[in-house]
Amino acid sequence: MQSLTLTSTLSALAYAAAASTCDHFITTTKVTPSYWRATFSCPPLNIQGLAFFQDYYAPIDQIEADSDVKVVVFDSSAPDFWLNHFDVLKYVPPELAWDSYWGNVTRLANLPVLTVAAIRGITSGGGAEIAAGLDVRFGSKERAVVAQPEVSIGVVPGGGGLDLLPRLIGRARALEIVIGSDDMGAETAAHYGWLNGAIPDAQFESFVDTFARHVAGWDHEGIAAAKKIINEQTGFPTVAEWKGGFTAFATNFNRTVAQNRVAAFKKAGLQTDVEFEKDMSELVLEYTGPGPWDV
Repeated sequence: MQSLTLTSTLSALAYAAAASTCDHFITTTKVTPSYWRATFSCPPLNIQGLAFFQDYYAPIDQIEADSDVKVVVFDSSAPDFWLNHFDVLKYVPPELAWDSYWGNVTRLANLPVLTVAAIRGITSGGGAEIAAGLDVRFGSKERAVVAQPEVSIGVVPGGGGLDLLPRLIGRARALEIVIGSDDMGAETAAHYGWLNGAIPDAQFESFVDTFARHVAGWDHEGIAAAKKIINEQTGFPTVAEWKGGFTAFATNFNRTVAQNRVAAFKKAGLQTDVEFEKDMSELVLEYTGPGPWDV
């Protein structure tokens, strides 16, 4: 198997002050020429900071340039997290307001390759939105948790959740998830349609690997044609829609209420304490009612 450490095509000059805890966030492994793995590797929390924004869109260039690849599985080396939320303790890179950035997001959805999220831990906020933007999502029955906690902080999902979730699960369930801001286990998420399936953890890796190898064996033109037509029939958020969600996130994030809540969560362990991050949906309930975080 050939391993590649990917570098970014995304400028991060204005985000240079935001130090990362890892040099490279994603390592891509060619299991076979037609079956790749892209592994999120910034433990313990897999927070989307500088390293993520440097690395995430590089695989798109690699996939687009390779005529052999047919399926890419996105997994994680962190034991508790698949992919976590944005780094909200540092300012958001201004590149996220550019059309070219969100064009990379839609580009992945439109490439003639099947993308698979293999979720064996928590994926929250922007991480859950990245998962939703992939073609297929499988979760470990015992370990996968998905969440959109942004409203509990005083903001809204800014990475496509407001556009993707209603398409995946319908309006009412999207409102429940986004405004409820609670964790959801794999079985319920699969029942809702957020995940394709909840697989017993003991069989999870074998299931995902078998699925990917099957897809890798199919005719490339058939995969491309099927994905193209399904995309046309169901619709995928446009660049303008993705960017609109981020603009709403940024506007709300700059409000005093949101800043005060983030400051309170930081003192409690946001982005530094693994247990706080794992239990955040419950712990944030302590920051309701009277106080500077009161909404």
